[in-house]
Amino acid sequence: MLKLKDLTLTSVIEASASAFPHLNAVSTWREPESAMKFPVFLLRSRQIALFLLKKGVSKGDKVAILGESCPNWGLSYLAINRIGAIAVPILPNFSRDEVQSILKHSEAKFVVVNSKNASKATGLDVELIRMDDMHHIQAKALKTFDGNNFKDLEGTDTATFEVDNAALALLEEFRPHEEDLASIIYTSGTTGTPKAVMLTNRNIVYNAYECSTPFIKIHAGWKALSILPMSHVYEFTIGFVLLILNGVQIVYLGKAPSTDSLMPAFKEIQPEVMLSVPLLIEKIYRRALLPKLKDGTKLGKYAKNWFTAPFVYAAIGKKVKTIFGGRMRFFGIGGAAFDSEAEAFFHRIRFPYALGYGLTETSPFIAGCGPKDQVVGTLGPVLKSLDVRLDPESGEIQIKGPSVMRGYFKNDELTRESFTEDGYFRTGDIGEFINGRLAIRGRCKTMILGPSGENIYPENIEFLINAEEDVLESLVVADAGGLTAMIRLDIKALKRKGIVATDQIQIYINNIRKRVNEKLASFSRIGKVEIQEEPFERTPTDKIKRFKYQKKAKSGTPEAK
Repeated sequence: MLKLKDLTLTSVIEASASAFPHLNAVSTWREPESAMKFPVFLLRSRQIALFLLKKGVSKGDKVAILGESCPNWGLSYLAINRIGAIAVPILPNFSRDEVQSILKHSEAKFVVVNSKNASKATGLDVELIRMDDMHHIQAKALKTFDGNNFKDLEGTDTATFEVDNAALALLEEFRPHEEDLASIIYTSGTTGTPKAVMLTNRNIVYNAYECSTPFIKIHAGWKALSILPMSHVYEFTIGFVLLILNGVQIVYLGKAPSTDSLMPAFKEIQPEVMLSVPLLIEKIYRRALLPKLKDGTKLGKYAKNWFTAPFVYAAIGKKVKTIFGGRMRFFGIGGAAFDSEAEAFFHRIRFPYALGYGLTETSPFIAGCGPKDQVVGTLGPVLKSLDVRLDPESGEIQIKGPSVMRGYFKNDELTRESFTEDGYFRTGDIGEFINGRLAIRGRCKTMILGPSGENIYPENIEFLINAEEDVLESLVVADAGGLTAMIRLDIKALKRKGIVATDQIQIYINNIRKRVNEKLASFSRIGKVEIQEEPFERTPTDKIKRFKYQKKAKSGTPEAK
């Protein structure tokens, strides 16, 4: 492990540039000119920092970053941090109105934005730097912006300053401290209400540093494939800061992840490390692997035989590892709950997945373990530096520690509500410890009170529904008659089976309800089912907006038997 001068992002890149001078820090897949070695990455961050100083940005000022993950995204963050300014990461799938609101609320002076999202950031008294090439676009050039030509507008290169002794001395005057704010992150939960989380340098770097050793031995020179938004603290802390700290070369996909882009990328990059949300690997399981193991298939027959099953699953595991490039050592899964059936499968084929649990407010990591220590149904131990307890009445996970946020920006009331009287942060998640390992059982806010006071967690029911064949997504809500499951089906798959008519589809989802109810306690069984024809509305963090569907359940569908 590298020894840092202090727990700041500036110290991370300085130490890494010194320790790994011949390694690439970042690059974009199939764009060799984008590669930057660690010392170059440090140099350019200093040059951009000097430019920001020249333009009047100083310690404590806010600079927003808006765009898909790429080498210049991280470069921008490090430059902002180098002068003690505060980065404001904005999710690229926020709407223009949301972006404008964030820029106003955060009082950002600059925004680093790529061409794809530029139209969301114009029209305010905020200066723009084009992320594509790190050129400052002046007001005169912006007058010719037509919504599509941002990449062609004339600009000034921000990375041309000479970093001599005088420049370094100037930068030292603005050097960030551990307790200085590094970031204000605007999140959007299922309630649709954005919250601005304030994280310090110490919050982020401490979390990355503490996560560097307990799960897997990371080797300098390994490659990581990055597909998640860096505006999520999950990807930023674990998928950027931690990897930079350990000399891992981060390769950005450079496009939206899909089968067409990921398969060749895995083959060419051969990554040892990757972070993902559960949805990606669940899709691989349900669409590519599960159909081959169904009853009636040759492989399915051997998979159910006690003697041949170990050989079948070993062969599948070998094939899956080859698909992912053949060198995968750590496939981190976080950001949402992982389907239990899919997890059991990947555990059985010995795929090197690792579950983690955390929140933006905790920078983010709270609990988890490495691939060799996974136990299906649990996350793993709590990070040693954290003090985690369960509320004796609700079971809510509450946490104290050096990676817990300072609070919510411009919202003292919400900050007070989010902490207990003795200083523990309320996560809003229900958990339990199983042999010292944390397991998540639901959300306080989504919990439904049963007919006799039982606690019903709709996420657990949705897991069972989503495990059913041809189900794309589902949502369980409470209404006057009990529980209603809103189910979105794969209509194309049903058509291939000859299930087309409305009454046929209704019978199909009624059968899903019956099968799921057989696995549930009586108080949490589904009373009604209805077809959800359109995709559920989602937040920018890809969570279903539950609050929009609480009163949409229809009546007249069959009751549970």
